[in-house]
Amino acid sequence: MPAKSRFLFLLICFLTVSSSFAQIRIASPYSRFGIGDLADNNNAWNLSMGQTSYAIRSPYHINYGNPASYTAFDSLSFVFEGGFNADIVQLSSNVQTVTSNYASLGYILFGLPVTKWWRTSFGLVPFSDVGYNVINLEMYQGIGNVARVYRGAGGINRFYWGNGFKLWKSLSIGFNMSYLFGKMEREAVVFFPDSLYYANLKVINNVTMNDLYFNYGIQYHGRLKNDLMINAGAVFALESKMNAETDYVAHTFFTGASGIEYPKDTIAIGEGFKGKIIIPMTFGGGIGLEKKNKWMFSLDYRWANWKKFTAFDLSDSLVNSQQISAGAEFVPDINSYNNYFKRIRYRVGFIFNNTYLKLRGKQLNEYAVTLGFGLPLRGVRTQLNISIQAGIRGTMESDLIRESYLRFVIGFSIYERWFVKRKYY
Repeated sequence: MPAKSRFLFLLICFLTVSSSFAQIRIASPYSRFGIGDLADNNNAWNLSMGQTSYAIRSPYHINYGNPASYTAFDSLSFVFEGGFNADIVQLSSNVQTVTSNYASLGYILFGLPVTKWWRTSFGLVPFSDVGYNVINLEMYQGIGNVARVYRGAGGINRFYWGNGFKLWKSLSIGFNMSYLFGKMEREAVVFFPDSLYYANLKVINNVTMNDLYFNYGIQYHGRLKNDLMINAGAVFALESKMNAETDYVAHTFFTGASGIEYPKDTIAIGEGFKGKIIIPMTFGGGIGLEKKNKWMFSLDYRWANWKKFTAFDLSDSLVNSQQISAGAEFVPDINSYNNYFKRIRYRVGFIFNNTYLKLRGKQLNEYAVTLGFGLPLRGVRTQLNISIQAGIRGTMESDLIRESYLRFVIGFSIYERWFVKRKYY
């Protein structure tokens, strides 16, 4: 296929994914807080190695977690990655257990060279997800049952353009300029199912965000001895005040026998109210060892100042977060063309996340293990990547909810040499 035709095909794929990012991608009551559930390094390669990204680099994969890693792209190559996500989530409380599942288009990434010292990448990925439907039923004397319903959908998407620059043979820097956009829709209802005299209350709040966000990276890639390499990297993002707009309405209503809502009084209404959402400062670092085309190990640490988060000058139940993650990749024999299983890249990882949520005096933790496979499709450069993450977040103590989840990511990485001039004789 000619290069122009391939590029047109990939552009159509990009537009298809762009139009599909509005779907619900999550089912978590904890996405009710802040800007939702943060989507970190969700491509299959990073996810299968415990979401590590600060110190790893590859000519065959796009590591947008550290923009300095883009300098690993070959000078004549074009890299394209895309993926799909599927999740099974079990929500457990002291009262009941509910299981749900969902699937969505995950990410689309492009990477290519510009000059000998400059590489670039762009793509579309989720930044945060909102998706929940929680019902809390309580009995009050003289009133009967009172139901509180909380619903949410949407999230923030991220279109990024990143650049990596090689300062010296072993040292690179880079930055991602991201356009964050999307809508978070939240609804709260107080409902009196046993009474014909109490008016029900509904509050709808829609928040739209559209603004630029920057993060910066540095990466060192040096030789220890022979073919043993050491990698080290760091990423930093300043506190960002993002432009946002909110529409809200609060009204009372009655419900007929058929379930139809009949509005009564409008209590409050506001349209086009502009304000700021503060995304806090984040920094992280990582270190790793690598034996080219044999094995790779990486260890990351990240800290984020979520205690500073506000939305329209209102704070939330957020505290500073920390995450430690580790991952490894191993390929038995990349040149074994008689045994396909020896050419597969086997990946494993671990995640501990001290999350930004503190509810009822408890800061919620998340634990996860990851497993993945890089299946070569043409030689060793183009791969089908399969990633599995199993984890637990939260607790059932203090009447909270424990999330147990199983996440599947199926992605593909296409490596092409597009910039070779053909010779004709």
